[in-house]
Amino acid sequence: MAVIYYSFLSFFLPFIWIWYFSRKDKHPESKFWLFMAFILGIIAAVLAYYTEDWLHPFVSENRFLKFLIFAFVEEFLKFILIWFFIFPQKVFDESIDAMIYMMFAAWGFASLENLALIIKPPELITFGPGLILFFRFLGANLLHILASALIGYGYAYMIKTRRIFPFVFSLLAGTSLHFLYNYLIISLPPGFVLVLPILWLTVLVVLNELNYLAENG
Repeated sequence: MAVIYYSFLSFFLPFIWIWYFSRKDKHPESKFWLFMAFILGIIAAVLAYYTEDWLHPFVSENRFLKFLIFAFVEEFLKFILIWFFIFPQKVFDESIDAMIYMMFAAWGFASLENLALIIKPPELITFGPGLILFFRFLGANLLHILASALIGYGYAYMIKTRRIFPFVFSLLAGTSLHFLYNYLIISLPPGFVLVLPILWLTVLVVLNELNYLAENG
């Protein structure tokens, strides 16, 4: 029963963020395509795992470079799958949709990461599964959703203005946020305390972007 309970929490906790942010969309998306974005996020997580495993021998001696490349790999894979399978569809008919679908992909990605952590053998888990999931809810889960939302906004703005710079900037911003989170969490003992203010400042940015797209189409 415990495994079922924690598996449920692995998916439910990051969904709380999705529910909160997606309320900004005045014209909710098709549940089918939102589910597809969620599945694509899971696929992106699997692809990222094998890509990072292949890259690891080349970057293992440089922690800075490893975190930077791995952050880019994860953000790029989340985006490219949504771009290829969902953005060409007719359901992508509002600018805010780019942020919504990217966030749902992040939900799938973060959920699979949660699940992978809690199914480790007990001797490999430093803290209890519940505590791990709670801290990931406040940190890593929110990070994935915010980074993807930033990239989605950049893509939407690129479509509106027909200028590539907003997208390139947003991809770099999402990657940088992801990199900074991982680097601080792993490299510095009080890293979690340091990244929380950064994440919450980014929440304000994402909410502002969602409101802008919702009002300006």
